[in-house]
This record gives sequence, C-alpha cells and structure tokens, in this order.
Amino acid sequence: MRLKSERHHWWPRCVSKHWADSKGFVHRITPDGISIRVPPAQLGMIGNGHHIKLGRNPADSTPWDTSFEREFDLADNNFPSVITWLKNLQIQKILGRELRDRFVPQPCTDDQLRALTECVVSLAVRSPKNREAVVFVAENLRGKLPSYERNALIGLNMRQSQRIISDSIGKSAKFCVLFSSGKEFIYGDGFFNNVAGSVNPPHSPKIIAPITPMISIIISRPTSYSVEPRLSTLVLSDEEIQNCNHAIQVYSKGALFYRSEKPILIDAFTNDQHLIYSHLDNPMDTLIAEIPGISPRGPLR
Repeated sequence: MRLKSERHHWWPRCVSKHWADSKGFVHRITPDGISIRVPPAQLGMIGNGHHIKLGRNPADSTPWDTSFEREFDLADNNFPSVITWLKNLQIQKILGRELRDRFVPQPCTDDQLRALTECVVSLAVRSPKNREAVVFVAENLRGKLPSYERNALIGLNMRQSQRIISDSIGKSAKFCVLFSSGKEFIYGDGFFNNVAGSVNPPHSPKIIAPITPMISIIISRPTSYSVEPRLSTLVLSDEEIQNCNHAIQVYSKGALFYRSEKPILIDAFTNDQHLIYSHLDNPMDTLIAEIPGISPRGPLR
C-alpha cells in the first residue's frame, strides 16, 4: 500500500500551543535575526518526516516503504495530562541558599514518571538536531548525500529510537521539574541532551527540555545515584533561566521559539550549526549534579 503524504511535527501541536502569546502566535527567530509570528500548529513541521521511503524519487513507491509516526502516539496522547500534572506540582521559591538546598521533593507514581519520560524523549528523538545526528557519520565519510538517500537513512536510524531510549529509562532516573520565577524559557530545534543519534540504549542519558515557557524538565541517569527523591521541583532565578536559554542556543541551529521575551542571539546560534558543550563544567551539567541523590561528580563519570 502506498504511503500517503503527511505533515509530521517534530514539535507536537499539543506542546507548541502552550507557547502562544496573548494573540495566539509563537515567535520564531532564525540565525539571521529575523523574527516572525506563526500560529503554533504551523511550527515544527517536516513533510513525511517520519516516513521511510526507499525510492529514488519522492513520487516513487516501493513494497518496503513504511512509517514510524505511530511511535510517537503514546507521547502525544500523554502530553496534555502530563503538562496539567506538572503545572499542579507543589513549588517553593527558595532563593539565596545553596542550589542543592532549593530542591523540593515531590510525590509521584511509576506511571507518571514513565509518561514524563515518554514525552520528553519524544521531543529529543523528533528534533532536527537528532535527525542530523543520525546521518552525521555517513555524511562525514561520504560527503553530502542525495536527499532521497539522506531522508531514508534518517528514518531507518530513527524508527526504533523512541522505544529504545524511552524504555531504557522508564521510571529509573532522577527527574526534576524546573519552574520559572519570572523570566521565560525559550525553545529551539535542538536542546541539551546526550541521546541524539542513539541507536542503542544510552548508557548515562541526560536531557534538559523546555515544555512550556515556564516549565523545563531534567531527566538524568548517572552511573550511580540514590533513588530517592525520584522527583523534585526547583524554582530558578532569572540568571539560571538565562543559562538554560544559553544551552538552547548552543544546541539549536535553524530556529528558536519564544512567547514574549525575544532572546539576544549568541555566536553559537548565529553560526548556524548544532553544537554541544565540549566540557562537563558547563551550567547544565552543573545543574544536574546538584539534584539531591546525585553525587556532585555523578554526571562527570
């Protein structure tokens, strides 16, 4: 059966709608500094992004063509309830103390953590940063690939990533919900994580993903950690949120998204490349290391 052409979202509409301003638009800014307002449903689209088509021409059909769009159904179905749950968590604005003393433990169930993992991992797997990561080695060896071959290779490498990564983490990690005390988070076509390009279960996964302009999520499973507390909340200062937004610009390439607070672009973003922090003394690894139950050196191992 021939695959029908579809618009696939790497930023699901059930999430992007939370980034709309009072007039119903999300702001999108590119490395050249141009900012436009776009309805959230039109953002994060890739035509046939989750199809695997093995013909040399987009119009060609082969018996081996398939789609893995349904791999993200569980995440997209869970996102609305997960976001509602996150918004209702207990928060305490504790500033002026050591960072580790500001985390507030939260009750949670195994199912809530699994659903949270499913949702956050789906953002990493679907992101343009991950799409480029899965063809990085091939293009390094062979040079730029024809679009039909590049897209097929991306799909073949991505199709099992959601299950491999999400199932390997499940409820077994340290989880933290970061809340804003004023300044907004930004989003991008890449964000801090070490699971991009994974075709095997990640050994020590870590992800920091914005969910709404006021909420971001940390999932980290270092080589050793104390299980409790499994879930914590932390209210960030404006400076700490700026550090999170800096990471978004480092890991993004083609687009940043914001609700009302336009970011000042940095060289890492305007260079139009998906970059990563090259040293473990960056603000994101430092933040993860302070989560109660993680050794200060846990993420460095």
